[in-house]
Amino acid sequence: MIIGQAARDELASRWSRELREWAIPEDLLAAAPESPWSFDPRAFAPVYDGSLNHTQEAIVDLLDRSPSRSVLDVGAGAGACVLPIGSSIQSLLALDRDAAMLETLALESESIPQMLVETRVGDFFELQPALELYDVVTSQNVIYNVDDLFGFLGGLIAHAKEGVVLEMTLYHPHYGLNLLWRQFHQLERPSTPSAVEAVEALIMMGMTPKVVFGAGVRRASDPATQVISTRRRLCLTPREDVAIQAALEEGLVLPNPAVTLVCEFAHG
Repeated sequence: MIIGQAARDELASRWSRELREWAIPEDLLAAAPESPWSFDPRAFAPVYDGSLNHTQEAIVDLLDRSPSRSVLDVGAGAGACVLPIGSSIQSLLALDRDAAMLETLALESESIPQMLVETRVGDFFELQPALELYDVVTSQNVIYNVDDLFGFLGGLIAHAKEGVVLEMTLYHPHYGLNLLWRQFHQLERPSTPSAVEAVEALIMMGMTPKVVFGAGVRRASDPATQVISTRRRLCLTPREDVAIQAALEEGLVLPNPAVTLVCEFAHG
């Protein structure tokens, strides 16, 4: 059942308002030696050994329904999700705002010659009018960067033939660092929104998403890279690296499991 517009508007407004509460105070941003929003593509490179996670399994299951086996990956990054399942994909369109991420994906994909890969740099909402239909549309850890919750979900659904596979963390991706924000900056951070709102929105849109908790898509990383990434996100300097490493070793990062939302489309 599709819910009334008033309920949709309330949820959309709440989502947008709660996301804005995650803004980093201007004085901390001004003093930061690096942008907390910059990322090293090497930390997002795919991992090919080991088992697939729920998101990858769901994509493969949906692709098995169609001989064309096409995928649209919105916010593909360096290909951590789709490249490990490249043998199941015939054609891939990877979108991302970060050109360096897509360059890494394109280089990595050369080892999968049977998969036709196209990349486009830009914002999903800007690129959407030129997009076609794809068997599976997927997106991982993008939704918390999107102010327009219903517009984003509706856009994913509009370009999918077999279904949409969405991966997100249960809480905001930066939620895990809340104790470290308190330790280093005496700053209290929010705890909302969450995946619950995404599920609510999909239900309001007439979808019946399958919800699976588990580990997120694996990415190449190491302890040193984790320290650097944490330092950047906390707007700190290398002088705090020892303290950051100690905090990480003490387990001060709050649990924030991955959630896979699968919307399968019925035919006939």
